[in-house]
Amino acid sequence: TESIQQLRKQIDALDNQLMELLAKRMEVCREIGRYKKEHNMTVLQTGRYNEILEKRGVQGSLTGMSPEFVAKVFENIHEESVRQQIEIVNK
Repeated sequence: TESIQQLRKQIDALDNQLMELLAKRMEVCREIGRYKKEHNMTVLQTGRYNEILEKRGVQGSLTGMSPEFVAKVFENIHEESVRQQIEIVNK
């Protein structure tokens, strides 16, 4: 049980790092939202979205993750990014 507890501590530390990174990413997304508002740009940029999914899918495959898993993760991240940008644009 000691070894599994150590592994779980590693998972907890990594999860905390993921949350910190996601928070930083969302701050950048909010900055992008402010930029888009100032320049009358649409929030959803389909080309960029497709580019992210493709690149991250390849990265995931190279590290042993399924492309479907990676797509789901980044679809959810993108959805939250869009939600936050829409909030800014509509203020």
